[in-house]
Amino acid sequence: MKRALRTIGIVAVVVVAAFAYVHLAENKGYALKLGSEAPGFRLPSIAGGDFDFASQRGKVVVLHFWATWCPPCVAELPSLERLYRALGPAGLSVVTVSADDDEAELRRFLSGRSLTLPVLRDAGGRVAWGQYRTTGYPETFVIDRSGRLLEHVVGPAEWDSEERIAGLRRLLGNAPAR
Repeated sequence: MKRALRTIGIVAVVVVAAFAYVHLAENKGYALKLGSEAPGFRLPSIAGGDFDFASQRGKVVVLHFWATWCPPCVAELPSLERLYRALGPAGLSVVTVSADDDEAELRRFLSGRSLTLPVLRDAGGRVAWGQYRTTGYPETFVIDRSGRLLEHVVGPAEWDSEERIAGLRRLLGNAPAR
């Protein structure tokens, strides 16, 4: 019983510390500010070649940072895939960036899933931590057509919810008539 209480106490302290760090980072100027320009980058794509983020200018982009060793990230991927399949044809760009160091392990992970959305590699988190100033995984940025940060989501989200899809449709300019 004591061991279980100690474990619960340790987990609670870690969770509180993580939330405190994110809160401080967002309020002390560390996090990227909404409305600021999304940093550019070039990363290798699992599909082959390099992906230049500048190619996304003029598109609404959901930029998602994640890792295979992060359970909430893994749980969130199917909703991102459904979002990509639903709004990709309407012009939404969904780009995922894996922080995994081991490319072979990342490829094994992906081979067991039917993901069609782009997966980039940011081994060591240079872009995630350095340019986008993420504080953990998953973290997602919604970027408008002019390259400005509209939303920063820390933690998992249901990307294919009716509300989320309706909001992104409005950004894309193809919201259904009411």
